Order: sequence, then C-alpha cells, then structure tokens
Amino acid sequence: MPKDSTPDLTEELWGAIEPHLPARPTHDPKGGRPRANDKAALRGILYLLREGSRWQSIPGTALGRPSGSTCWRRFRDWTAAGVWADAHLQPLDLLGGEGVLDLRRIIVDSASTRAQRGGTHAGRNPTDRGKEGCKRHVMTDANGIPLVVQTGPANQRDDTKLEELLEAFPVLADGDEAKTVHVQPAELMGDRGYGFPHLIAIVLMHGIVSRLSPRGKGQPHGSGLGEQRYVVERTMSWWTHFRRIDFCYEREGEHFQGLHGLAACVICANKLRAARDGESTFAQAA
Repeated sequence: MPKDSTPDLTEELWGAIEPHLPARPTHDPKGGRPRANDKAALRGILYLLREGSRWQSIPGTALGRPSGSTCWRRFRDWTAAGVWADAHLQPLDLLGGEGVLDLRRIIVDSASTRAQRGGTHAGRNPTDRGKEGCKRHVMTDANGIPLVVQTGPANQRDDTKLEELLEAFPVLADGDEAKTVHVQPAELMGDRGYGFPHLIAIVLMHGIVSRLSPRGKGQPHGSGLGEQRYVVERTMSWWTHFRRIDFCYEREGEHFQGLHGLAACVICANKLRAARDGESTFAQAA
C-alpha cells in the first residue's frame, strides 16, 4: 500500500473529533453499498486540507479512503452539524490540563487571503488591489495556541470583529498550579487595527486589561510587537501549511470556516501530542 503523505489523523485528533460525529446507520435498510467508514473519510478530508487538492483528486482505495465525492458529502454534513467547533474545544481542555495553555494574556490578529472563486463570503481586499478575498481572525493564548478562529470578507475591518471574537472565547483552565478557570481574557493585546477608543472602552468595561495599541498620530505600530505579540504572527504562518485554506477555493463561507475549524483541531492536537511526548510544544510549526 502506498505511504500516506498526510498522516494528520493522530490518536489525539481522532479522539477530539470522533465523539462529535453524527450517529449514522452502518447500512441502508433498502440495500446498496455499505456506508464508508468515518475515519477513512476524515483521512480524505485531511488530505485535501493539507495538500490543497480538488475533492475528486483525493487518492482513494489505494490509501484506504472513500471517493472524493463521499469525503465531500461527509465534510458538508459534519460542517453543518458544527463538528469542527465542538471538536476544537476538547484538545484545548486537555492542553489546559497538561499545563500548556497560558491564558493570562490573549492576543488577537487577522490576515487576508485571496478568494479564487469569489462568493458572498468574500470582499474586495484593500491591500490586494481590490481583488476578491477573505480574512481569518484569530485569537490565541500567550503561547500562540489558537483559541478562536473565524473567517469573513477581506474588506471587513478588524475592529468590527473583535466583540464577536470575545463572545466566542471558550471557558478554559490555564496551566498555573491553581488551574484557574477563565471565562474571558485577563489581558487583551492587539495592534492599532483594534485600538479605537470605543473598543478599548468596551474591553475595559468587561473587566479586561486593554493592551490594544491606541490609534493616533505618533502612536507605536503595535502593542507588544516583537516581544509578546510575535506568537500570533507565528500562528498565522501555521495556517499556510494547510494549502486548501492558504487561498479560499470554497463557494460557501461556512465551508471555508469549517476548514479553518478543522485546521485548528489539527494544530491543537499536534501541540497536545508534543506536550505528552515531552517535546518542545512551540518551536515546531503545525
């Protein structure tokens, strides 16, 4: 059997995703071909995510995967069921238990990518000569582990997304000895894209220490740039290892979001595996 070039389906990742998959009958009472194995279908989806291939170009039976059409239907159904967002929380919880998460400081940033097929989920990118594009908005812990990832059009300003990111902040325990439970960030760090006075006021109103870089003439480019905030830039580079989302090829925004949710699961599961193996959790890429 040919070697699988994308061995992303680790025990940690399968353990995070499998409990959230919708229950399905193993066979159709009307007859027909038996239902393809969920684990094999997930391997096909992971191949597409990592290699950036077309659905119909996913290698099939030689590597124990179902057809590209089956992988697509399974991804569509699992995305609609919210599998990826639910699965992302499990490795985050376990990373907190392993003492890896550092939730004392949360960092927020965004990056744009070109939308090859346009669509209602894309927008004219002001930094790319007005070409159609999408944007990923990411919130990480102080070590760069992605806690929240959301997508939107490239012409959506960062400040308009911040409250939505804060609302999506998961309830997690960090790695201190007391295993402190955080329902919101203690400190929030970001560049001038978030440093509007009204946003800083909202952050402070929630009891969060604002380390958003204020806008205005003479203000520095970014709070913590090169000292604490570099970790989110490193996290942004991890997304580019997944070629299917390095550009947006999806016709539906929910599918582009779903692929990002799955990529976040992969990153967190890899960090969990590294932590359990006693390896450096952050020196390596996703």
